[in-house]
Amino acid sequence: MKRATLFSIVFAVFFLHGCIEEIDFETETFESALVVEATITNKTKLQTITLSRTFQFEEDGPSAETNATVLVSDSMGNEYSFEETDVPGVYQSTTTFSAQLDRDYELSIITANGRTYGSNPTALESTTQIDDLYAERETNESGELGVSIFVDSNNSTEEGTYYRFEYEETYKIVSQYFTDKDLEVVTYSPPEVKLVPKNREEFTCYNTVPSTAILLANTNTLSEDRLSRFPVRFLSRENPKISTRYSLLVKQLVISRDAYVFYETLKNFSDSGSLFSQVQPGFISGNLFSTTNENENVIGFFEVAAVSSKRIFFNYSDYFTPQDGSLPLFVEDCDLKRPRLQSLVNLIGSGGAKFVAEPSEPGNEEIGFGPYLIAPKPCVDCTVFGTNVVPDFWEE
Repeated sequence: MKRATLFSIVFAVFFLHGCIEEIDFETETFESALVVEATITNKTKLQTITLSRTFQFEEDGPSAETNATVLVSDSMGNEYSFEETDVPGVYQSTTTFSAQLDRDYELSIITANGRTYGSNPTALESTTQIDDLYAERETNESGELGVSIFVDSNNSTEEGTYYRFEYEETYKIVSQYFTDKDLEVVTYSPPEVKLVPKNREEFTCYNTVPSTAILLANTNTLSEDRLSRFPVRFLSRENPKISTRYSLLVKQLVISRDAYVFYETLKNFSDSGSLFSQVQPGFISGNLFSTTNENENVIGFFEVAAVSSKRIFFNYSDYFTPQDGSLPLFVEDCDLKRPRLQSLVNLIGSGGAKFVAEPSEPGNEEIGFGPYLIAPKPCVDCTVFGTNVVPDFWEE
């Protein structure tokens, strides 16, 4: 949703990066608009709604809309209240609930300054399941060798269906060097270090990243309501995320035609390649509105969707061999060095390098003559790229 509010900023950044002379921009006119990210699903859970505000070009990012009153109601008279979590602007339902097929849902918001907002009635569309999620070795249109991940889905109804896909990728990170010891600075002057036992896991880590792409599909033009080989993700063989083990969680949301049109418009605009593109809608209208001021813009879409999810795991070796090329690495330059003691103390103290081993051979001009072999921190400590806590869902 935020991409709808930031399109001019994104395009401006892309444009400015290509300029030779740096130009300072300031926003001359600005409307602080409420941004709503709200998807209620048919899964029984604590539902989540996020509220924020648009921000000006010269600001760092959006500000959270805090202390709001958030309520979802249905046409059967049920009401579900939301409370702000520890994360500013993120609201969670006070009870678990799920969207049902036989009713409409509406969202209402009262902000801390007393302004009120609402949504058009929105209903849950037909439910469907992901039949299969699978990966294949493939060369893409740009000639890159990699892995493509596809979804197959089938809806039992005869009507065309609109889909939106989200994914969350998790990948394993293995440091290039393993050691169970660390160097610790004793004093800077005179320079002195000592070896100590490593006090945390730094060899194997994991990182989880949500998708930012807008992935849409529909079956209106097909002879049956079936998606076959819908491409969700392509990963180049040279992408370090797949260098060891990789997992992708795909969520398929069955959405309304109005929601599809909203996201399609947003996607088409977001994919535009120039700040001065001829396609500049300025404001992308959703199903949200201000009940305080009919002229006030509200950005976002209140979505009620049927969701299905599936997860896949694979190893680099499942699709590639040494003949395909060297293993992709998170850090290319991991050469070992043996700096003199003063330089060693400075590097260890600043956190720029980590201990690898005690040398077993004489030093030389290339690596140095210092007392220990060291490497850049990212080559030894995987927590630079992720967490050393194994995800609950992880499978080897």
